[in-house]
Amino acid sequence: MSERREQTTRRILDGAASAFAKAGYAATSMEEIASAANVSKLLLYRDFTGKRELYQAVLERTLARIRECVPDEASNVALRQLILAARADPDGFTLMFRHAAREPEFAHFAAEWHESSVRAAEEQLRPIEPDRVLRRWAAEAVVSTTYVAIIAWLEHGEPSRDEDFYQRLITVNRAVAKPQGVQRGQ
Repeated sequence: MSERREQTTRRILDGAASAFAKAGYAATSMEEIASAANVSKLLLYRDFTGKRELYQAVLERTLARIRECVPDEASNVALRQLILAARADPDGFTLMFRHAAREPEFAHFAAEWHESSVRAAEEQLRPIEPDRVLRRWAAEAVVSTTYVAIIAWLEHGEPSRDEDFYQRLITVNRAVAKPQGVQRGQ
């Protein structure tokens, strides 16, 4: 593929991510995608047979970027890298974890990453939460809270304050994982 064609395809994927992130799959038209990408519908159909294939390509690209940036094990480094990946592709991140996660045809994209993140969080929590049920709940809560918090930060926060957000999110996640002063049976 020529460099110019690759640039056009990237522009199409970026425009599609932007359009889909605003309204999800069903409510976004190919016209809106073409407009967001600043290309004709003809160019859209040159590389993609339709909206479904384009949506899937955006999700695949987003997931590949996250996998490339974020280590498999749950850690503060992984959290920092997830925030950086989200900041680098805010529309793709929002699309993946807000819209695709709720769309039955595409939910598997987000579910796969979510489940691996929960398993990693459970492993990290094993030394501090001996109760299997509470550990699984805490892992699910931390991962879900993290996605929602990052999306909200992308919408309202400034990139220059990402470090403040990161520190705050660590504090929130620690409070969920093992609240101070909570005794068993309380």
